[in-house]
Amino acid sequence: MSSSDVWSAYTARAEEYAQALGHMAVTAEEDRRLIARWARGVQGRIVDLGCGPGHWTAYLHDLGLEVEGVDPVESFIEIARDQHPHVTYRQGSSDSLPTSVYGAVLAWYSLIHIPPQDLPGTLTSLGGSLKPQGSLLIGFFAGDRVEEFPHAVAPAYYWPSQELASLLERSGFNVLDVEHRRVTGARDHGSISCRAV
Repeated sequence: MSSSDVWSAYTARAEEYAQALGHMAVTAEEDRRLIARWARGVQGRIVDLGCGPGHWTAYLHDLGLEVEGVDPVESFIEIARDQHPHVTYRQGSSDSLPTSVYGAVLAWYSLIHIPPQDLPGTLTSLGGSLKPQGSLLIGFFAGDRVEEFPHAVAPAYYWPSQELASLLERSGFNVLDVEHRRVTGARDHGSISCRAV
């Protein structure tokens, strides 16, 4: 499935998605703590890539951090601006990020739809958007092998944590932390924090 097909699928369900998942009350406490701890160690501006309806961007903003939300789906940006008018949002993707600007990139489940063969190029783009030693935090669905699964909106991919960590290392990052969280009755969750070399 192409990127434009994925964006179209989210456009068609943007309002539904925002109502169901676009607010902090439905996020996991473990995720809130992890992202807050990571963000407090960031130097410089953060971009929340694939921000969706903007709740994580607003969360970081409310922690006192300099942050902007970027998403390729125009409907999400409209919802985010409406719900969080005090926060900066713009339409864009990993390919449109400026070079060497950000202190950090948050990619919280925003890379899950990228086919495995295309992910190295995306990670290289993310690295190029970071200042030296800039930070990247990725959230993803963890699995025993790289495998497509039928996500509710568009096909997505499981990644074994260590295999994704190795790919990040090959893409120019130093991996700092790898976490795996099992959720009863749901998919396993993973996160990796790393720094640009």
